[in-house]
Amino acid sequence: MRIFRSLWLVNLLALAGCSAPEYNGPPSDHFDGENFYNLEPFSKKSFWTLIKWQLTRERPEWVWQDLPAQPSVPPERVHGDALRVTYINHATLLIQHRGLNILTDPVWSERVSPFSFIGPKRYHDPGVALENLPPLDLIFVSHSHYDHLDLATLRRLAERNPLTPVITLLGNAALIRKEAGFGNVTEMDWWQSQPLGQDITLHVVPSQHWSARTRFDTNRTLWGGFVLESPSGPLYFPGDTAWGGHFQRIYDRFGPMRFSALSIGAYEPRWFMRSSHMNPEEAVAAHKVLQSQTSMGIHFGTFPLSDEEQFAPPRDLAAERQKQGLPDEAFRAPLPGESWDITVRPVSEDAS
Repeated sequence: MRIFRSLWLVNLLALAGCSAPEYNGPPSDHFDGENFYNLEPFSKKSFWTLIKWQLTRERPEWVWQDLPAQPSVPPERVHGDALRVTYINHATLLIQHRGLNILTDPVWSERVSPFSFIGPKRYHDPGVALENLPPLDLIFVSHSHYDHLDLATLRRLAERNPLTPVITLLGNAALIRKEAGFGNVTEMDWWQSQPLGQDITLHVVPSQHWSARTRFDTNRTLWGGFVLESPSGPLYFPGDTAWGGHFQRIYDRFGPMRFSALSIGAYEPRWFMRSSHMNPEEAVAAHKVLQSQTSMGIHFGTFPLSDEEQFAPPRDLAAERQKQGLPDEAFRAPLPGESWDITVRPVSEDAS
């Protein structure tokens, strides 16, 4: 019975949903005219590999997490060199810097799925209620997976202000315009840049990942993160990524990071997840390559997407941090709704 239930669920989720429109841009070093691909070799998983994982996996039990009764309410603006980052859930962050409010991969839905009644469901409330968000100056959507491009949440945000600028990766703009209702959507390629004002420039950067919303649009749209370049130091948001040489490329171009968000969850089993997601050991390696002053663990504890135990990512991160001799404040996992005020990195500070 478990086998047939798994087969039914996987097929249902794979066949359902809104496919991303086909991208018709010119070929490049990561686009062959039809499909996007990573700069480094990528172990592509077939549908039958997915079936194998579903039939052999050991699903750990998750429990509901209650958040503090007092809801988190971010300030309306943060000015000057001050940098405030609020962890909402999964890969959803509110970044406040130099008067700008930037929201990443917004997910407030109960499930990350093409359906409202089946698929991975959340195990804690969002750390900030959507109605408590300050006015937004930019929404960034890193790629087309349901736990990052959540149309139901984007529709709610568009109801607040349909003119909020949205930046996404190549191939995703038409879906966001049509299905979410935003009128100002810009899609960008790796290494393209866009000034945001206040002496800040957003640079789209590569990640090691993939894209799909159905079985029929795999890698038809691009994936990636961004570096926000500021006079008081760059900060990095990866979207979703495995370990790879892109971290060194990002460091070589932008230098030491004042702040990095690094994914620490959805990493087991390694034979299946290694090419898509980092584990905490790899996230610490990325922190060190980026010479990040402060790193925040993200992409864990909200939705059961893989086979590690619910609270394993922050526990494994703490163990790896101790093993590598990093101070606790250098790289840790936040609670939903927790806000960090990131100090300006001293010019003379040595890399950790």
